[in-house]
Amino acid sequence: MCITEYDEARAFAEQRAEGRAEGRAEGMAEGRARGLEDGKLFLLISLVEKGLLTLEQAAKELDMTAQEFEEKASKLTV
Repeated sequence: MCITEYDEARAFAEQRAEGRAEGRAEGMAEGRARGLEDGKLFLLISLVEKGLLTLEQAAKELDMTAQEFEEKASKLTV
């Protein structure tokens, strides 16, 4: 193995490690965002079920129609 082959292999390994780290960071950020979104939806569903919030108010919080909220809620609570 000559010195340029060694440098290329090392550079490739470093790039792969950087790519994995970036991928993990992006995945974690997406996971956090999705978790917050789901948490808000579950909270709103709970408040509607308890009668503390109207369906329309909950839908407005998520920028959707009452029908869209009902459909989404029914998929999660089945």
